Amino acid sequence: MKRKKEKSLRISEAVFRGSKTTYNFEVFPMDIEFQETAAVFIISRRKIDKIGKGHHKFICIGQTDSIIKELKKHKKGKCVKQNKANVVCLLAEADEKIRLKIEEDLKSAYRIPCLHN
Repeated sequence: MKRKKEKSLRISEAVFRGSKTTYNFEVFPMDIEFQETAAVFIISRRKIDKIGKGHHKFICIGQTDSIIKELKKHKKGKCVKQNKANVVCLLAEADEKIRLKIEEDLKSAYRIPCLHN
C-alpha cells in the first residue's frame, strides 16, 4: 500500500529583520517532508521561553529553487548537527533575483556559523 506524502505543517511564523527590511517566514520542524518550492531559507535552533515566545539562533541562511535538494545537503552537514538545528524557516519566492536580495540583506544583518551553500 502506497503512503501519501503528508503536507508540510508549519509550527509557527517568524518575522526576521535584515539590515534594510523585515521578512515574514514560516517555521517548520527540520524532520518534515517538504513540498518542492523555491524559497529563501533559514536553518536555526529554536527555543521557546517561559512565556511561549520562540527565539532563533541562526545556523544557515540561503536561497534555492529546490528546497528539497537544499535541505538534504544541509541535514548531512556538520554545522547543522553541531549547532543542533531543529527548524527550517521558509519564505517562498519564485524570482531568483528577489531571493538573492533577501538572502544578502539577511546575511548582512546576522552572524551565522555555516557559510557554505
